[in-house]
Amino acid sequence: MLSVFGYFISLYFYLVHRQRLTEEVWWMPKILRMTDCRCDEIVDSEFGQTLGRSNAFWGLWYYSILLILLTGNWFLNIPSIGILFIIVLLAFAHSIYLAWGLYLLRVICRPCLGAHALNMLIFIIQLYRVFPLLIDK
Repeated sequence: MLSVFGYFISLYFYLVHRQRLTEEVWWMPKILRMTDCRCDEIVDSEFGQTLGRSNAFWGLWYYSILLILLTGNWFLNIPSIGILFIIVLLAFAHSIYLAWGLYLLRVICRPCLGAHALNMLIFIIQLYRVFPLLIDK
């Protein structure tokens, strides 16, 4: 469920930034909308892009792939919970870096903070799932 919500936050940010969607859409909670913020400044900064593409673009891919992997793990136990944890850990570490960038730029981007909060929740859930495996060793 969190992956789906993360996908829609990324989609919203990506489409609004590319001017293909207005900031005021019914399906995005008001607290996460880009109204009255300087979110566009982030995309043009060193923190706004990874490998030449916007972080919202990569978020679309990340949340889609994560949903597929979580579904595969849930039903088929493929991939292992350890591999899922590493993927989620890397995404959470990147979120911490991007949140630091928001702090340095003095920008409050509500969709960004929402995505970072989702990544933290996904990390905590995966940590909870993998923790018993770490203790048993």
